[in-house]
Amino acid sequence: MARRLASVSSLGPLAAAALGVGLVRRNKRAGVNFLTRFWPGTVLALSGVKLNVTGAEHLTERRPAVFLFNFRSNIDVFLVAALVKDNWTGVDALEMRSSRVFGQLGKLLDVAFVDREHPGSAAALRPLEAAARKGLSILIAPEGSRFDTDSVGPFKKRAFLIAMATGLPIVPVVIRNSESVAGRNAAKLNPGTVDIAVLPPVSVEGWTLLKLRERIEQVRAAYLETLAEWPMGEPGNRGGTP
Repeated sequence: MARRLASVSSLGPLAAAALGVGLVRRNKRAGVNFLTRFWPGTVLALSGVKLNVTGAEHLTERRPAVFLFNFRSNIDVFLVAALVKDNWTGVDALEMRSSRVFGQLGKLLDVAFVDREHPGSAAALRPLEAAARKGLSILIAPEGSRFDTDSVGPFKKRAFLIAMATGLPIVPVVIRNSESVAGRNAAKLNPGTVDIAVLPPVSVEGWTLLKLRERIEQVRAAYLETLAEWPMGEPGNRGGTP
C-alpha cells in the first residue's frame, strides 16, 4: 500500500515541475518530455519494478520510429514509455477523445484518435504524419486491444500503415512476462522484474500494400521467435529507476 501511494502521489510534483519547464522554455513539448522522461521510471522504481532489457541500443538507433509492443498486461504501454522516454506520442480509439481523463491526457501527448473502422484512412493518418514531421516517435500495439499472456495474437494493419505513411522505421519491442507484476486487469503494480527485448529497426522503404500482409507476418514471426528463444544479455534495469 505504501509503495502504491508513493507511486501515485509522484505524479503531482512531477507534473508541476513539467509545467514549470514548459513555461520557462515556452514550449509545451519540453514540459511533456520532462513528464514522460521521469514519471514512468519513478512509478516503476517506487513500485519495485525493474526492467531487464536486451537490445537497449536499438531504442535510440533510429529516432523517430514506430515502436511496436505486444500486449501482456494493462501496464505494457507504460513499460515501453519508460524505455522510449521522450518525444513520443500514441494512438487511441476515437471514442476516447471525449473521456475526461484519457481525452485530456491524449491531447497533452498529441495522441492521434483514430476511427476503429477506418484506421488507414487519410484523415486518420494525417495527424501521425504531422507528429513524425515534428520528430515524434509513435507507440502502438499491433494486436490492438487484445490481452493474452500465452501467445502473440494476429497483428492488425494499422501500425504498419502508420509506418508506411510516415516513413518511420519499425522497432519491435518484445515483452515476455509483464503479467508477473500486473495482472490482466490489475490497476496496481507488484514488485518484480520484467524481461524486454528490443529488436533492430525494420525499414518500411519499398513496402507496398500488395505484400503488406506478408511483411506483417515476418515482423510477427520475429516476436514468436524471440519469445521461443529469449536472447541472452546482461541484466539491467533501464527504466526501473528515474
